[in-house]
Amino acid sequence: MAQLKRRSPVCLTLLAILLSTFFSCSFVVSMGTAHKPTRRSRVALSAEFQPGDYVKARYHIDHNMHNAILLSIEPERGPRYVVSWDEPDEREPLSGTTDIELIKKAKTPLTGQGVHNEKQVFFVGDKVDALFYTDNGWYAADIIEKGKKGEDYWLIKWKDPDGGNPTEEKPGHELKLTKRVKNIPLY
Repeated sequence: MAQLKRRSPVCLTLLAILLSTFFSCSFVVSMGTAHKPTRRSRVALSAEFQPGDYVKARYHIDHNMHNAILLSIEPERGPRYVVSWDEPDEREPLSGTTDIELIKKAKTPLTGQGVHNEKQVFFVGDKVDALFYTDNGWYAADIIEKGKKGEDYWLIKWKDPDGGNPTEEKPGHELKLTKRVKNIPLY
């Protein structure tokens, strides 16, 4: 029995061109990783998105769809949507994407300075890492209620208070979302 020889990528490309010429069909040859475009649901095609909507959005690093909250829409850019991920990684808690699908409409749209500045949004029950001033480290905490110092302040409860005060009021810029609560009050 004859042994099959391995063909180089250039050979395969030339073969695809030759076959497409004879059989009048088109072939796509990709040397990179495959990115399968998703079909948008009928709801997503007809929906008018607004800040606060709960969506699935495509993350540009792994090309998968992940749950997020829509923060803003930039129609002049195709449209481009800015989202806040439910389980963000350290590098990118907010991202821009062009591919979203509606999960649930917000009863009332998100408004306020945080949305317009594309800041992370928090809710009571969210799991966060919070800045601890003594050593400038980030430690696990839960948001237990809205703070009293201003719009973007949150009362947190440290997972391990290490002998200190178990609760503390923190501004939003001193919090990093690690996991969003499942019963978001917008829906």
